[in-house]
Formats: sequence, structure tokens, C-alpha cells
Amino acid sequence: MRAAIILWMALALLFPHGHAQSSEMQPPAAADSGPALLSFDELTALSSTAQPAGSLAVRVNALLTTPFVQNNASGEQSPSGVQPAETSSPVLRMGQWNIERGLSFDLIRSALTDSRDFERLSGFPAGLDDARRARIEAQLSTLQHVDVLVLNEVDWGMKRTEYRNVAHDLAAAMHMNYAYGVEFVEVDPLFSLGIEPVQLPDPAETERLRQDLHVDPERYLGLHGTAILSRYPIENVRIVRLPVCYDWYGQETRAAARLEQGKRWAVHRLFDERIGREIRHGGRMALIADLAVPSLPEGKVTVVATHLENRCAPACRRRQMRALLQQIGSIRNPVVLAGDLNTTSRTNTPTSVRNEIMSRVTDYQFWIGQTISWFHPLGIYQHALAPVHYFHGYNDPTAFHFPVLWNNKERPLFGTLEKFRFADGRAFDFRGTPDRTVKGREGTLADSNARAAKGFVPTYAFARDYGGLAGRFKLDWILVKPYIDDPRRNDQSWFFAPRFPETMRELNESVPGRISDHAPLTVDLPLSDDSK
Repeated sequence: MRAAIILWMALALLFPHGHAQSSEMQPPAAADSGPALLSFDELTALSSTAQPAGSLAVRVNALLTTPFVQNNASGEQSPSGVQPAETSSPVLRMGQWNIERGLSFDLIRSALTDSRDFERLSGFPAGLDDARRARIEAQLSTLQHVDVLVLNEVDWGMKRTEYRNVAHDLAAAMHMNYAYGVEFVEVDPLFSLGIEPVQLPDPAETERLRQDLHVDPERYLGLHGTAILSRYPIENVRIVRLPVCYDWYGQETRAAARLEQGKRWAVHRLFDERIGREIRHGGRMALIADLAVPSLPEGKVTVVATHLENRCAPACRRRQMRALLQQIGSIRNPVVLAGDLNTTSRTNTPTSVRNEIMSRVTDYQFWIGQTISWFHPLGIYQHALAPVHYFHGYNDPTAFHFPVLWNNKERPLFGTLEKFRFADGRAFDFRGTPDRTVKGREGTLADSNARAAKGFVPTYAFARDYGGLAGRFKLDWILVKPYIDDPRRNDQSWFFAPRFPETMRELNESVPGRISDHAPLTVDLPLSDDSK
């Protein structure tokens, strides 16, 4: 151990400004405060029981209810104080990004910190025209000036992301503080822990897969969750567990058992049939933190980072949102609620075999070549309703809902948000004025979430979306409570009211296969009343 520490210090001296090294060359990253981590033996025990008992139950509960917090960046770097040309006052720039576990870590890190490094890593598409290149560069600049960033699907100690503490490493690269909440503890004995035997008809493929699924028990932690990164000090961090809409241990285990047939699978059957299996303990949650922002009258803003269930009907996502609103209703300072709300109007989030295999094995390109399908049946594309229903709410989960004739099952969730009032009488901002939006797009929530000609700019799209006719979804949202008591009236204060939102699809899709399966979002929140 001593020799390893000396070696690491020597490497740090030799490469003080180099690119991030692989996790084998880094000491374990931890937070200033947080619960104890589970050992590999404890994780193995957890994989075989739906309800752990004794000390294991206590430790698992602590992981799921106690946030990890690190405030090391306080005083190192002040908030960016971005002052866009469109406004006369500084703003707090808010960002949100579902980073797909951090699979493309180097691209994510460089997109958030270093445009030149991003261009080096991505290469930019061949034949990129000047206008699109300028758009990507502008989005990089905007993203690199975020003051607060909510991240969904963030790994810690998973083989698929080289056992990194992804939140810690991105926060360090951005000189930010961070808070991290565990959503799930991953304990799939095949794809996560690597302890379930597998046998394929081809012995060579069997051995290759066994090696690919093998994990390092010294570094495997199995954590997957949500993070808040901030240039401001982070205070009063707490986790709220949301109502259970899907049993990620029981239902996934039962589904896996039905597929067992002597543990002999063809490669395509193994991945096509088992690709949706994610045996986990935990469930959907919200990570809530107060950030010390001196420019605000109360001296703070509360950030609510959440991730609603995908494997449930829209009605249960609405139930999760109602439960969350009950927990934050007493807050009397500004609030930003951000995250992946999975607003697909169906059960299950769209996905692809490529993305799912990529998240489970190291040599994903080889195993993709052995499978026979591109879109996994979990995707909802094949369940699209008749065109009159589909295009009514296409990319706009806030659109009018009337059963049978104009069916949009996500609309009640947004109705709940619009009607909600905090204890101080304030409301979420649903305004959409053309002079506060990109390209002058107006309409519901246009001030906080970028709109397109039809609906919102999608944050998720299939690799094949048929020119935008299908397979695009607005899943990720930023919702803001400023100093207003009516969600839509324009003659109210614009202090901390959202403006110039952007969804960065061009940046996200500037590399083959995309950086993440979700695009990043940003919005500017003025730190004074910048009335027109």
C-alpha cells in the first residue's frame, strides 16, 4: 500500500496537468461526509435477498438515505458570474444532464471543462460545416460556464465506468463542490458482480464473456445515483425516497428466473433476452441541497435533483412528483427542480441494444456484433398510438389532455406542477415569452426549457429517428420557482426567472454514437430583476 501511494505521488508530479488517468492509477476517491461503503462480500449477500436483515440492512439503509457531500472547492473558484450579451445583470447558470452512467467519461469531462481537449477526443465529424461547428463551439462555451449542474445516472465503483467515482472526478475537473445520493445498489450476479456462471455453445465465446464480466472485488462498489455539482457552498443536503412504482429487485429477479434454461444461451439470446435485466436494491429518489448564493435575498437557493421511474405508467410518476412536492412545499427561498422525469407517456424509457450492452460489458463492440437486433423490445416506439394521438403530444408532454380524443397521459403531472403553491405562495414559472427564449420560441415553459417548431427540443432520440418523424422524446426538465405567485402572468418579477434555455443536441451528437443517450440542458437565472 505504501509503495502504491509513493508511485501515485510520483505520477502526479510527473503529469500535473495531464489528462485523467485510468482508475488503476488513481487512489480511491471519497467524499468529506457520507455513509460507510459495502464490501464485495456484503454486495454478494445482498444479491441473494430481497430484504437484508441485521447489520447489512442497517448499512444498506444508510447508503440509500444518507448523502455524500464534499465542499472542497469553497473559496477556490467563485461562481462564474456569467453576464450574457442579452442581459445587463449576472446570472446563475443552471445545467442538467443525464450522463448515461458516465460511460463516455473523457468526452463528458472535456465537454464540461476544455473545448480543445473535446475537439481532440471527438475529432468532430468529417465535413462538418462552419455553421454547425460554430453552434457546437457555442454550446461548449455555454456548458463550461454552468454554476450548478444536476447529473442523473452517475456511477461510483462500477466496472463499466472503470470503477470511477464519477461525481467526484467531474467535480474535481470543474473545481466544484458536489453532493451525491445513491439511487440504486447494483447487485446483478451476472452483469454487475460477475459471480453467476455463464456457458455459451462456443467455448471460446464462453471464456471471452467470463473475462468480460469479471469484476475486481477490491474496487467494485455497485453505486448508481444522482449528483449536484456547485460552484457555491453546499448545505443541508438530504435524500427523499419516492413512492415505489417498480420493484427493481423482486420483479427483475422473477423475470431473470423465467429466462433460465440450464444457463446455456446463444449470444443473441443472452443479450436480447437479458439486456433489460437490472437487479438492484433501492429505487427512485430526490437529492435536495441548499446552495449559499449571497446575491439572493434569502442568501440561498434550493436545488432538487430527481429521477422519476421509467418502468411504470404516467400516473405513478405523477404520484412520485406529488410526494416530492409535499417534501419541498415549505421552502421559502427560490427553488430549482431538475432531472430526468421520464415523460414518455408510456411504461419504459426508449433504449437500444447498443447502449444497454455498452453498460454491461467491456468489449461491447464485439458482443453487439453477435446480436441480431438493434432496438430492444423494452423501447416504446412500437407502441406509438394512431398519428392523431402521437403527433398531438409529440415532444410536448405538457400538451392538452383529453382521454380518447387527445390523449396525453403525462399532462396531469405538469398540471400538478403548475397548480402547486409553496408555503410562501410562490409558484413554478410556466411562462414562455419570445424575448426570453432562444429563437423567440414561445409557449408553456419556454423560458426554462427550449422549444422547437413542434413541441420541445427533444432530450433523447433513437439512433434512427426517421428524420424526426418518430423516436424523439422530451424526458429531461428544469423547473424554477422564482419570485412569482402566478405561473403564467408576465407582469411579475423577473428576478431569478428563467431565460434563454438551451438543449444541446448538436454538441451531444457531435461524436459517433453520441456522448450520452440524453442531451445536456442549461438555463440562465438572473441574480437581479432584469425587467424588460
